[in-house]
Amino acid sequence: MIDSATQHQAIGRLFELVRNGDVDNLEFTHLDSLIYGGLEQTYQVTDADREQRTIQTTAV
Repeated sequence: MIDSATQHQAIGRLFELVRNGDVDNLEFTHLDSLIYGGLEQTYQVTDADREQRTIQTTAV
């Protein structure tokens, strides 16, 4: 788990990347994974939740 200052910076940078349309690069992928990992720990995501998310994102 990362500290709150680092987490805040990561969210800010992720927002900048999205706003600029820079979502097809390694930095975006890494930050996205980092943020989702933190959310999964906070909200205790189960394997069933992950499967549902995968199905929803591939159906869109």
